[in-house]
Amino acid sequence: MKKFLIFLLVGAMAASAVACSSAPGTASGTPPQGDVSSGTETTAMRSNFAGTADPDMVTVDLRAEPPDLNPITTSDATSANVLRLTTAGLMKLDANDQPQMDLATDYTVSDDGRTYTFTLREDAVWNNGDPVTAHDFIFAWTTGMKQETASVYGFILYNNILNGDKYFAGEIDESELGCRAIDDYTLEVTFNQPIPYALNLFAFQTYLPINQEIYEAAGTNADGGSLYNTEVDLMGYNGPYKVTSWSHNSEMILEKNENYYDADSISIPKIRYTMMNDANTRMNAFQGGEVDSIHLNAQQIEQMQQMNEPIYTYNNNGNWYFQYNTQGHAVMQNEKIRMALGEAIDAQSFIDNVLRDGSELAYGLVPTTISGANGGKYVDGRANLVDHDVSGAKALFDEGLAELNMTADQVQLTFVCDDTTDAQTYAAYFQQQWQEVLGITVDIQPMQFQARLDAMRNGNFDIVFAGWSPDYNDALTFLDMFMTNNGNNYGKYSNTEYDNLLTQAMAEADPAARQALLQQAETMLVQEDCAVYPVYFQVVSYVHSNKLQGMTKTGFQEYDFCDGATISQ
Repeated sequence: MKKFLIFLLVGAMAASAVACSSAPGTASGTPPQGDVSSGTETTAMRSNFAGTADPDMVTVDLRAEPPDLNPITTSDATSANVLRLTTAGLMKLDANDQPQMDLATDYTVSDDGRTYTFTLREDAVWNNGDPVTAHDFIFAWTTGMKQETASVYGFILYNNILNGDKYFAGEIDESELGCRAIDDYTLEVTFNQPIPYALNLFAFQTYLPINQEIYEAAGTNADGGSLYNTEVDLMGYNGPYKVTSWSHNSEMILEKNENYYDADSISIPKIRYTMMNDANTRMNAFQGGEVDSIHLNAQQIEQMQQMNEPIYTYNNNGNWYFQYNTQGHAVMQNEKIRMALGEAIDAQSFIDNVLRDGSELAYGLVPTTISGANGGKYVDGRANLVDHDVSGAKALFDEGLAELNMTADQVQLTFVCDDTTDAQTYAAYFQQQWQEVLGITVDIQPMQFQARLDAMRNGNFDIVFAGWSPDYNDALTFLDMFMTNNGNNYGKYSNTEYDNLLTQAMAEADPAARQALLQQAETMLVQEDCAVYPVYFQVVSYVHSNKLQGMTKTGFQEYDFCDGATISQ
């Protein structure tokens, strides 16, 4: 047995665990040379803005309403930002995205690397006074693995935990699963195979615990969905903060949870999240002392530069790509047309003239920052999977139309996007390019973030500009969501060979062989079938007032205030 104690985790596995679907148009701008940070910031640079007036509270902008704060069913980064502060799990990420123990005090790993046995701390409690026990993890995980729960992220449980697939199919009961509470404070988890990023999974929201009494008392809505964490009085929490006020689509206030086991380490008493979808409103609020931190778009970064305002950036490990509804009408079922829709966009011009944030042109789905085999990067040795060849887009488009016996004037497509200022700016750019290059008019349908997610889940779209932030630092987090039965496979892409390649990769112990299988699958997904078309890998720019110091912002933790963040006096 290998025993890992808390002090060993400082050098543990690299970055991971948050993320999911993102709201587009949430970051842009080219910072001045040298004003770049990643993770927890220093106080070396001083803002021109003092910040908000309340001495005990900081205000930051989430940009959108958290769509789903139920850890079992959530799949978006906005909700993860809140859950990270309200619900403690087995592990948590530090300021450098390294997994460290949270509710676990120590753990062991079996010699075959498949079984983790955790000892839980005995001083963690829920808001109803119940102690946090191993049973809370089992309840959350087994609920998430049930078909009737319809969890988008259920796969990250039942594809990994031993016999999880059989439990999901209703073939076995809970007692035969590879997870069990040995006693109240001892939890055992056995995976199907060794998982390189297992510690990071234990910090991910789908692996968080839930108190069964609070969950069941919340009840269900008319569709049978749980109401857990949908209102302040229906929330369960055991983490550093508790939600005390929530005006939907407007603001949310979190207050320090005095019953948190490590409450003394939390320096900021209150956090106010605003939900401003308009970029100008956001900037006016920052300059007017109504908010302490905002993301910047291209115009705003220039404005801040002119004021010599310190600007911070980080690579968020995220990708942005066109997601196609491959099971929609005939036009979208043709891979040549899907490829042509992507090739018609001058992506480098989009980055240089619209984003203006230093983002990187994408030649594949998996970002260049993601770790790979034997200490390298995943993209090492991977060929370019798209050409970004605007000049060849029309001929390819016409080939696809000829195969369908159609003409361009018969093509009627809908592009679904968020209703934010930036998202609609991006959509207008794409719309113009499709008109100029392919000769088609694409209808733009702006929606609130939750409505956009619902449209994707229900297949009510032709094209959507989708963003994905990784759940853990491995290429699989970008690729497994396009397996046939994955809940995040909104475009309904289905290829048995693709599924088989990823299944083989999941079971492959040799890192180089595993990476080769993943790259083969990515080539099939992007280049051969063009189920998606990669556009760029994202850099985020933001500002914060002098009042807020030490906030963690990384590709795996968009907002974190538990790594020494303080209110500056």
